[in-house]
Amino acid sequence: MVMGHGNIRSYLHRFKIIETPTCHCGTRDQNLDHLLFECELLNKKRDSLNSTVIKTDIWQISKNRLIRKHFKIFAKFTNEISFDKINEVLNPSYQVS
Repeated sequence: MVMGHGNIRSYLHRFKIIETPTCHCGTRDQNLDHLLFECELLNKKRDSLNSTVIKTDIWQISKNRLIRKHFKIFAKFTNEISFDKINEVLNPSYQVS
């Protein structure tokens, strides 16, 4: 996910695996910035990331600094994103294997 690869819709769209890169929240293309800072579907997970980061840093932090300085909590945030669950709930016909 750090490199923008994987089950992120903008990546899948780039390789014509899916028709649209738009996130299921409906606001923007689903890319790493959107997931980290904006997607309403990840508000609870982002709140946990945010509260850990602001103990020693500022929020909204740059991606590079977040990954460099707070890698463990960043990895936890990204590993807890269930793309299949998000996609299944909002669009049952969408599945990527």
